[in-house]
Amino acid sequence: MRSWISRVGALGTLALLVVIIVWSQRAAALPYYSTADFTPQWSPVSHRIGTFSLTDQRGRAFSDRDVAGHVYVASFIYTRCSVVCPVLVRHLSKVQSAMAGTGGMIVSFSVTPDIDTPDVLGTFGRERGIDADRWKLVTGDKRAIYGLARDSYFADDDRIRASVDAPDAFLHTEKIVLVDQQGRLRGVYDGTLPRDIELLIGDLKALGQ
Repeated sequence: MRSWISRVGALGTLALLVVIIVWSQRAAALPYYSTADFTPQWSPVSHRIGTFSLTDQRGRAFSDRDVAGHVYVASFIYTRCSVVCPVLVRHLSKVQSAMAGTGGMIVSFSVTPDIDTPDVLGTFGRERGIDADRWKLVTGDKRAIYGLARDSYFADDDRIRASVDAPDAFLHTEKIVLVDQQGRLRGVYDGTLPRDIELLIGDLKALGQ
């Protein structure tokens, strides 16, 4: 009996090691990105997400220090969006469920921060089952958010016309990006496509090992 239990335990340990090795290999295979055209590079790059200081849906300060050391997914949304964002948020809800226990996070930056106050974001999140501990909805200075989108996350796709200071500057993108523990871009996905979301979930879990 003890021999049988020992064998089962050994097999379980072996299976766990195999899973860890597989995830580690997948993480090592993920490229790095350092330019707006998302040309993949296969060795570490110097580009890092810039510093920021914003406010989350609970009205608490939220900055780059809060994501340091975490794998996270970044997206850009606004609460009054009726086309892209509902699909994006629904798909990110699957990511939220899949990353339970991984230490991963989701950070969704509002692109209409003058409208999306912490109270508005809080209501938006509660209505959609967003876990405020793992999925941050953030608002703040519009220029700072658009600057991050353009220069750090490369999420603007040239849709921020002229400059972030222009009165008609507006960002609306289905692009979501994966950031590793060191603040480096490791994946880019179309948040409206189910296949991309499944790929994102796998990549996030691999980086989180």
